[in-house]
Amino acid sequence: MQPYWMDSHFFSQPPRRFRKIHLDFHNSQHIPRIGERFDADEFGDTLLAGNVDAVVVFAKDMHGYFYYPSESGPMHPGLDFDLMGAQIAACRKRDIKVYAYYCVTWDHYLAERHPEWLVWKRDRTTYLPKFDQTPGWTAICLMNTDFVQQVLDHTKEFLTKYDLDGPWYDMPFPIGGECFCPKCLAHFRAHGLDPLDVATQRQHKQQLLTDYMKKCHDVAHQINPNYQVDQNNQTSIGLGERIVGLDNVDIEALPTGGWGYLYYPTNVRYARNFGQSVVGMTGRFHRSWADYGGLKHPNQLMSELPSIVAQGAQISIGDQPPPHGRLDPAVYQSIGVGYGYIKSIEPWLQRAAPVTEVAIVVDNLPLTDIGDNLVIGGDGRHEKEGAVYGAVKLLGELQVQFDIIEGGANLGRYRLIVLPDSLVVSPTLASQLNQYLANGGRVIASHRALNGVANQCWNTQLGLTYHGESPYAPAYLLLDHTHYPHLPAYEYALYYGTAQWQTNLPQRATVGEPLFQRSAAHYTSHAQSPFDHASDYAAVVQNDTMAAISFPIFSSYFKSGYWIYRELLRAIIDELLPVRLTKSNAPISSEVLVTYQQQTDNHPARYMVHICNYSPNRRATPHMEYLEDPIPLHDITVTLGIDVRISNAYLADDQSPLHVAGQAGAWQLTVPKIRFNAIIVCEV
Repeated sequence: MQPYWMDSHFFSQPPRRFRKIHLDFHNSQHIPRIGERFDADEFGDTLLAGNVDAVVVFAKDMHGYFYYPSESGPMHPGLDFDLMGAQIAACRKRDIKVYAYYCVTWDHYLAERHPEWLVWKRDRTTYLPKFDQTPGWTAICLMNTDFVQQVLDHTKEFLTKYDLDGPWYDMPFPIGGECFCPKCLAHFRAHGLDPLDVATQRQHKQQLLTDYMKKCHDVAHQINPNYQVDQNNQTSIGLGERIVGLDNVDIEALPTGGWGYLYYPTNVRYARNFGQSVVGMTGRFHRSWADYGGLKHPNQLMSELPSIVAQGAQISIGDQPPPHGRLDPAVYQSIGVGYGYIKSIEPWLQRAAPVTEVAIVVDNLPLTDIGDNLVIGGDGRHEKEGAVYGAVKLLGELQVQFDIIEGGANLGRYRLIVLPDSLVVSPTLASQLNQYLANGGRVIASHRALNGVANQCWNTQLGLTYHGESPYAPAYLLLDHTHYPHLPAYEYALYYGTAQWQTNLPQRATVGEPLFQRSAAHYTSHAQSPFDHASDYAAVVQNDTMAAISFPIFSSYFKSGYWIYRELLRAIIDELLPVRLTKSNAPISSEVLVTYQQQTDNHPARYMVHICNYSPNRRATPHMEYLEDPIPLHDITVTLGIDVRISNAYLADDQSPLHVAGQAGAWQLTVPKIRFNAIIVCEV
């Protein structure tokens, strides 16, 4: 069987700082005074008190104002001194790395003065606000070479004027992935392309973004090859092309600010596969950016931060001081608790590579969000299915160690490939899958991933023949008790329908049907029509290397959380992967993740098993999910499936020893108590 996969790029990455603050500081012209309470020494000392070792300060905000005297743009009218310069000097004095924030396509000042630079929508409007509307994103198109050159000139200015560790660009993304401005339309027409075609627009905007990012990267590295260049929010499809413009991949993911607690775990599993370090961002706010007066409880950060680093990433916490420029001590008291813990475990984080055994495959147009895996129609409308989020949630709850990869990546790294419901298998991917299976790989595919060019593969391997989509939603799931003896015999609802597949192999599960589909013409009681009879269609077909699931198991779980979908997938994976990297009695509300560090002069080679304990508060709509008051876990046992001998095992936070039982391939270790997080260190 294929060995576990760990990316060797992690072992050679330059040392990174794990405790960054993103100091958001957007101030419109309506703020009369800026920085009047700023004191450089207090600023630096407050960061140190919060255990901060890196910070992003502002060169230019989204309103278009600079926070240093610029020769090519307006300093904020309420600022009468070099605020950024003073912040940089304070950080340098305290060995805090410092990066300069620069807002790119969101710039109110330029949007109002350069209407020829604006992004145009399909409906012939721009993102400029109406005269009675509060401004939002005032998007500028990267097709304007004079605008891009201005960004590069500004970059040269602040990188040569100040002692920085690199630029940090925000809002470079072509909003909506399309533009109908005169320059974009002229380009399409000159090349005989249809500007109304979504794929054409996406490919063009991908190329614009990649070219822009590479130019920024080149300008910075010409000044200093050691600069770290960041462009925010680059985890959409096509990162493999854009990575040439990045030294680090930032994932903006404030879980209580609208992103939720699945966004980061989904995006990091994709972003970390391109040879650069990754930073996961949360916020100190109760809600989202500019939430003045909103402050996370220290326990919330203690719940969030260990999960970020357990994925092989560093941390950035978003803060936003008031216009007067003074950092609030209460904010850094809260941050300091979480960052104090991270500081104590950093020896087990630096250059630690995630260890994985499974990959979820995603594929779509460039700039599509991987978490939604949007299905895009010819009219540009998006349908959010949630299949990838559902797959992440399911595999996470089953404690499977996995990555997310695009079609075209090396499938041979993984023991098992998962093709989620919404995936359209391309001819290239179908060829890859056939070769992967011929080399001993294993595949789980569900619903639409079984269709199209993939059908020949499933037909050959599993004798499947497609007969369209079921007219019933819900349909029903009837399990063969000989294969699932631990699950109750019952007609389980397939809430979001199913495809109709027939097979010449024994069925692991069959599709059940009601007497009729609920409608105005035929109905009964409060909801769906009850089960009536078994059909001839298979719900699950499986052999030693493949499993086909007829219904959208992943998006269904994301939407409904029905436990039977999880238990069915658990049984399928247990049979396809009888030996797993991790198994544990930890509850599904926790995360179990594995990383690995190579041997150095300071320590032997070692595996780290991160156990992150989450206890969501009881909530009521519209109360968002918060992780604040964890219920401690007791006597959590982990079985680690590595084939080398564990010579020593202990907990990272206090180095207390752990007893190792079992044998190679099935080492057992037990943690007596876990409140927020535990890291089991296994030296080999």
